[in-house]
Amino acid sequence: MRIRKSSVEHIERRVRELSKLSTLPYVAAKVVELVENPKTSASTLGKIVAMDQVLAARILKLANSAYYGFPRKISTINLAIVVLGFNTLRDLVMSISLIDQFKLEENEYLNPKQFWRHAVLVGMGARAFSKYINYPVPGEVFVGGLLHDIGLLVLYEEFPGVLNDIYKYMEAYEADFETAMGKTLGCSRYDLGSWLAESWNLPPQLVRAIRYHRYPEKDPGNSQLTWIIHLTDLVSNSIGEAEGFKYTAPVDLSEIEAKMNRFFKTNYDLHFFQEIFRKELEKIADFVVILTQEPAAA
Repeated sequence: MRIRKSSVEHIERRVRELSKLSTLPYVAAKVVELVENPKTSASTLGKIVAMDQVLAARILKLANSAYYGFPRKISTINLAIVVLGFNTLRDLVMSISLIDQFKLEENEYLNPKQFWRHAVLVGMGARAFSKYINYPVPGEVFVGGLLHDIGLLVLYEEFPGVLNDIYKYMEAYEADFETAMGKTLGCSRYDLGSWLAESWNLPPQLVRAIRYHRYPEKDPGNSQLTWIIHLTDLVSNSIGEAEGFKYTAPVDLSEIEAKMNRFFKTNYDLHFFQEIFRKELEKIADFVVILTQEPAAA
């Protein structure tokens, strides 16, 4: 059944009022606050993280994962904070806290682990890409990449009845996912994601990156962050990482390279970044498992 576009305000209000998604856990919010304070010490951060023993255990597992490849075992949160750095700790705490908001079962529309693997790859790829253009806040691009398609999870969890209508529309009119969703729900997955990000009080540039990363030229701030997420999402898709996602549009390799040359003048071709992404993908398997594992029962 088609939902009239006049109901978009109702949909937005529903997303913003989602009680279980509206705020970050205390520990995550406090870590973000403390990392922004130059007077914060590693021991202070360690005490905050240790308040959530399940979170602390997962941070230690991530710190000891193959992705970071430290030569000796990291056995304490304080040591993890020292070797990882404050910004990486913030990224990991936010990632775990945000992922834990969504507990979806695999179905015909979505494989949650595949979704998060793609999200983590875009985040880590974006952080790697940012080094070549001297973007000043690498942690910001990681979070932007991780959350770039969070609106899909809102759709799957909060509007499951609409999914069947979207796919029926796609089949009936040979339409892409975005067109079908617009005609069916009256808004886009990017709208859903940005409304949720705002309800989490994430920085405006992250909200815009989520909302406009598919069409970065529409970002009123013309933000580098939005363009980075746009391009790294496309690079991820170009190495086949998004195969099987019914909502993924085909990629044009020459278009990706033209955009990189036009907006960032990286002096590196698409193949160079594809290889970086493939190397990242090889390293993140156990990282994603730890990141998405169910919290242990209290």
